[in-house]
Amino acid sequence: MPLRYVPSMRVRRRARKVMESGRVTPDDLADLTGRSVKHWLDVARVEGWRMANAERPPDEKAPESPAETDPEALEKRLVALSDELVSELEAAVGEGRASGTYDKGRIDALSAMLRMVEKIGEMTRVPERAAERQKKSDEELAAALALVDARIVELACELAATMGGGEVEPTDSGEGAG
Repeated sequence: MPLRYVPSMRVRRRARKVMESGRVTPDDLADLTGRSVKHWLDVARVEGWRMANAERPPDEKAPESPAETDPEALEKRLVALSDELVSELEAAVGEGRASGTYDKGRIDALSAMLRMVEKIGEMTRVPERAAERQKKSDEELAAALALVDARIVELACELAATMGGGEVEPTDSGEGAG
């Protein structure tokens, strides 16, 4: 039974780099790696690669990729990148355990990259959090206004009672006057 070639993460990174640069076509990449064109196009779609368009004139700006505008696509790319970094970090730790010495530079670099991915992830969720804060702020404002309305009705009833000499029951439930 022949062994099946499975590209490593390093091969995938390089494949992405050359595909996005336009130096290699999906057909060339398939020939070089032994994987199908469909495989590489699927990988490119899932990971949000920005495929260079050979038919576009050199002076024309590339269209904005969905990954740049779609938060879900960016989220998928960040998850894939963090998975890759965690795998490399695990490999570095495993190699360190096996040899008895750890490559501090490599582990530090991987840790720094993981922190960057985390920060980028936080930055992409800023609109979500802003909407949540706005909703909470709106709810707090509505509650405060309801209290103000209730107090106005209460004061109006007290004033009416002193002016008319009798006890007045508020007819409004404090939800605002017309």
